[in-house]
Amino acid sequence: MAEIMYNDHKSPPFAKPAEGWTNLPQNPYAVRWSKFADGERMPFLVRISTGLPLLAPTYWIVSCRRPSGKQPNTLCNDLRALMYVHLWADARGVDLQNRLESGAFLTLTEVADLDTFCGKYMRDALAELLEAVGCVKLKPRKSKKQRRTVKLLEKRNRLAAIYSYIEYTSADYLSRLHLQPERWKHYNSVRANCLEWISSRVRAIKKPRRNDLGDREGLEEGDIIRLRAVIEPDHPENPFRPEVRFRNYVMVKLMLDLGIRRGELLGIRIEDCTLGGSRGTITIHRRPDDPDDPRTNQPASKTNARVLPLGGRLTELLHEWIVHHRPKIRGARKHPFLIVSSSDGKPLSLSMVNKMMRQLRSRVPGLPSELSAHVLRHTWNDDFSDAMDKKGVPGDQEAKWRARLMGWRRKESAEAYLRRTVRRRSNQVLVEMHDKLDIQHATGMPNR
Repeated sequence: MAEIMYNDHKSPPFAKPAEGWTNLPQNPYAVRWSKFADGERMPFLVRISTGLPLLAPTYWIVSCRRPSGKQPNTLCNDLRALMYVHLWADARGVDLQNRLESGAFLTLTEVADLDTFCGKYMRDALAELLEAVGCVKLKPRKSKKQRRTVKLLEKRNRLAAIYSYIEYTSADYLSRLHLQPERWKHYNSVRANCLEWISSRVRAIKKPRRNDLGDREGLEEGDIIRLRAVIEPDHPENPFRPEVRFRNYVMVKLMLDLGIRRGELLGIRIEDCTLGGSRGTITIHRRPDDPDDPRTNQPASKTNARVLPLGGRLTELLHEWIVHHRPKIRGARKHPFLIVSSSDGKPLSLSMVNKMMRQLRSRVPGLPSELSAHVLRHTWNDDFSDAMDKKGVPGDQEAKWRARLMGWRRKESAEAYLRRTVRRRSNQVLVEMHDKLDIQHATGMPNR
């Protein structure tokens, strides 16, 4: 068995009570990441009071979900879904493990209640748990937020994970009854009913049809100009501390100019940068389960490896960062990763990228509230479309070039990143049609 190095960082309690509630409890469960000796990362559902993984969820995630090739972050989301069924069981006084072992499973009423519970935000689920165990009488303030439920697709994913967990775990118990035909028959019948009740709830939530209303898009031209200005290290509205301004400038420039994901950005090593001459290159590698990466939650690349050319200015910035800025950070010389923490020199975490984008959104007037690292990837795709339009590049050739630069295996992957471009192009055609009709009407010319 591979050696496991457990993460020492514990999930923090809520920094402040949830809005509308008082004395909100700490979650009794947490998803903790562990790193195997070979570099593989695995999440585990842990009971906070003991610090140990729950056995049945661990069995399910290791023997069912992991062998199917699911990405570590997908496994993490699965365990967060299982957290809901355990919170529900605690709130209702249900011994879930005993129910599965004994063959009692869940009643139809309990499945309906679980369905409702899976639609709650975590803060509301925890508050309900606290009230159920009688720790304190809660008096919620009237608030629209408390009546909110999560998106149906999120609820569907939770129920689907719970279904898979109960199905797989109970199949093991069922297999042990093969020498007891009557017990096997009864267990299998009750099990089938419970699973069908849960499955019907999953099926009832249809995956929404895709449309472009409210979907993520790239930044407007004015927002891009504003962002590129304020990230300059000497800009008076730069929201960052002086010691991280140049690093953050390089990070945003790399994401805006190359369209790379935040995980790809944080996975770049110094040896991946070829900066000789006036124009350099960066190689984006896939290094899953890298044993040399000390981060328990390793930034991952979902795309193909590729070599990306750099413009002259970006080449200069990277050279300046690597030669003059990075070496001055204590601890940065101990590893090869390009982007490092200013406090200890360790490879920067995904959460710090999110924090950087959050600071830009909240501290810089005029930047959109939806600004994120992934929005910058959408923005790059819009810019690329504009460049192809100006060059008159045919659509099929444009799709091939885009797929290579983005690291996509299929050209169809571009669809989600082209919403603004598609909207702009289609609107432009519609306006031209209207203008033509207006001219025909004014001159009395026939429509055809």
